[in-house]
Amino acid sequence: MYCVGIDIGTSSVCGVAYHLSTEDCITIVKDNNTSIISDNQWEKTQDADAIFHIVEEILSEFRLQCTDIKGIGFSGQMHGMLYVDKCGEAVSPLYTWQDGRGNQIYKEEQSYASFLTQETGYPMATGYGLVTHFYNEQNNLVPSSANKLCTIMDYVAMKLCRRNEPLIDYSNAAGLGLFDKRRLLFDVSACDAIHLDRILLPEVIPSGSLVGYCENIPVYVAIGDNQAAFLGSVKDIEHSIHITIGTSSQISVYTDRYVEIEGLDIRPLPGGGYILVGAPLCGGTSFAMLKDFFADTVKLFAGIEKSGDELYERMISISYQTNTNDSIVVETLFSGTRLEPGKRGKIDHISLSNFTPENLIRGFVKGISQSLYDYFRLIPDSVRRNKTILVGSGNGIKKNPLMRQALEERFGYSLYLSNVQEEAAFGACVCNMVSDKN
Repeated sequence: MYCVGIDIGTSSVCGVAYHLSTEDCITIVKDNNTSIISDNQWEKTQDADAIFHIVEEILSEFRLQCTDIKGIGFSGQMHGMLYVDKCGEAVSPLYTWQDGRGNQIYKEEQSYASFLTQETGYPMATGYGLVTHFYNEQNNLVPSSANKLCTIMDYVAMKLCRRNEPLIDYSNAAGLGLFDKRRLLFDVSACDAIHLDRILLPEVIPSGSLVGYCENIPVYVAIGDNQAAFLGSVKDIEHSIHITIGTSSQISVYTDRYVEIEGLDIRPLPGGGYILVGAPLCGGTSFAMLKDFFADTVKLFAGIEKSGDELYERMISISYQTNTNDSIVVETLFSGTRLEPGKRGKIDHISLSNFTPENLIRGFVKGISQSLYDYFRLIPDSVRRNKTILVGSGNGIKKNPLMRQALEERFGYSLYLSNVQEEAAFGACVCNMVSDKN
């Protein structure tokens, strides 16, 4: 008997089928190549129905390999959103978490996101679903047939169950913005303060709730990818520091009480409690940017095109060196921060002797590690002092030994890798299993 979890990411869609008796996992990964080209560089959208078809393909393959599927759970990019009509069909693309319309100027030199923060008191950033929706409202971009807005994973769950309206759990609702994380509901007064059309908001239900059935298989409400990766990686939630590095990066620690800390996000955790989260916008993207720079350099001076895989393997094969007084220092804020989107990265402490490709590579992994540690230092001592188990997940850690060494040096703890390949999909699977027991 199997439980299935599917994580809908920005660049890939991953499925895990977990056997309840043998604890064996079957993993399927497919590229998410559904991006839509736009004339606006800041616009990041994907084809929602193409993503749904990728999920259908994964489920079809699981049905061939797993004769008895007990339940299906989902996780995914929780900040993004799309619109659906009264029949539950997508009437817009998926506006992803990377979409930059919230950073465009609204009025009086204020961006849409900063205006919403000022008017509502909630920290809002570009890519948040309700920032995207507010921009669309103000620019007459909301489809006339739109009946509800939702995340991509809630859309997929709804379609599989042949429902007409989406359901959303606390963790994903919080990712859209203007969500009261203490009372676990959308803040009506905040929405009214900016004249946001509340009728389009999806119905909020508890994490682990049943959405419906797909060919007699229970389908459970989706959870946020950050929470899913945490649940899928961490065995001791009370004492762990969870770091995941993929396209972006995140550091998460558990707390049993609601606490607001400037610079950190607090997110509801399925099952109870919260995770405090620091989320640099450039994680693995920073290292990929350096790889592309090396590729362009080789092409310019040698006229040779090297594959990305070949360059990546060469980059991670160099030896690691601990920090010295002559180390290059890299600040990897190449996409800014949620609070300061205009901020940019920098390469510092360059001397006549240290400006080498090897030192640049080391500087980048240490810079990524430092950006995560800076968030960790914001956590109050009362929460931080018992966090001594460093857990890593995501390909940006698992495939990069230099990154693992940089994290161990910076945090001062040995790094344990999660023992599953696709942590967010497995976390959705875990939530699914707990829901079924309840």
